[in-house]
Amino acid sequence: MQINKNLVKGSIVLLIAFNIYNALNFFFHFAMVRMMTVVEYGVLASLFSIIYILAVFTESIQTVITKYTTEENNKGKLKNILKKSLKRSLFISLGLFLIYLVIAIPFSSLLKIDYKLMALNGTIIILAFLSPISRGILQGKKKFTALGFNMIIESLVKFFLAIFLVYIGWAVYGAIIGTIIGVITALVLSFININDIIKVKEENASTEGIYSYTKPTFIIILIILMFYSIDIIIAKIFFSEEIAGVYAIASILAKTIFFGTQPISRAMFPLSAENHNDKKKSENVFMNAFALFTIGIAVALLAFYFFPNLILKIFSGKDLPASASILFYLGIAISFISLANLILLYKLSLGKIKGHLYLFIFIIAEVLLLSWFSDNIFQFSIAFITASAAFLWGSIFLMNE
Repeated sequence: MQINKNLVKGSIVLLIAFNIYNALNFFFHFAMVRMMTVVEYGVLASLFSIIYILAVFTESIQTVITKYTTEENNKGKLKNILKKSLKRSLFISLGLFLIYLVIAIPFSSLLKIDYKLMALNGTIIILAFLSPISRGILQGKKKFTALGFNMIIESLVKFFLAIFLVYIGWAVYGAIIGTIIGVITALVLSFININDIIKVKEENASTEGIYSYTKPTFIIILIILMFYSIDIIIAKIFFSEEIAGVYAIASILAKTIFFGTQPISRAMFPLSAENHNDKKKSENVFMNAFALFTIGIAVALLAFYFFPNLILKIFSGKDLPASASILFYLGIAISFISLANLILLYKLSLGKIKGHLYLFIFIIAEVLLLSWFSDNIFQFSIAFITASAAFLWGSIFLMNE
């Protein structure tokens, strides 16, 4: 394995930006868990799990735009792709938002969450379709600094606004409104970073194959996001509000492994896509990314194993021995999912999409395992590890061209 300087450089830039972004998101949850009751935070964590699942649109659209931007050097054609993508995304997102409003009616009762709060949370759908288009162009053109700065702006606005709104008594509503306004702010500012594309004369771009590539990309990203989000939703259904809140706190902390390793996979994707015709180069990019992944995961798991109570105390300001007892196990589960995410994104960058529908089997298995082994949160956590290990196996062997 040769060290890929572009991957390392891109990873470092995104790692710094993502760490600031994730640190702000961590402090967001840090503030919310301290300003809210355990039950209120359990509601917020459930709403964020829905947001993470809705992020399938963000991640899949950004992945597709990144791949096609990587392969297109004509700025006039990129402008055409940008305009067509924005129009189509706005139309589709409005339709899906209306469908969400209907589906949210029974789910608000099942999850014991006020319908108006569920409806407000659903506006993320529209933003999830629009924000990844400009960000995908930034990623595809390897403007990692601008991409990272845009994400930091989003989390800064969310962090400070949410704290203010919760402080004045808006509780969970304040946290969600702060999140929405943060995304809107970043979306508006992102167009400044692609002004060189916006100001050129538009040329018609051929996007042949984009829809055949979008479908498997959407499905794969959906499965990944559902896999690491659905545990909190199922816990909210099967456990009491207090226990669900305790589990949610540990689960949110464990998911820092997934978010913390994302910069590596994001930097890897355009580089491996760029070298998809050169097997040796693309494999070298992946091996570099895998090595960085392994180091990051090992550090996190060691911290979770040796200092769970301290980490929970710092994060929540509360003594939560039940959360501390499962933190390491949830960390293992999220590590498996993070590795599966890296492998699946690598295969997507190479166009290896055959067999992606088989991955739905593991979502079904996860739901069944978590539902069946729900007598207590320890048993629930072990079931999550089992499902995640199976998903990692599937990502390696069930999707090849």
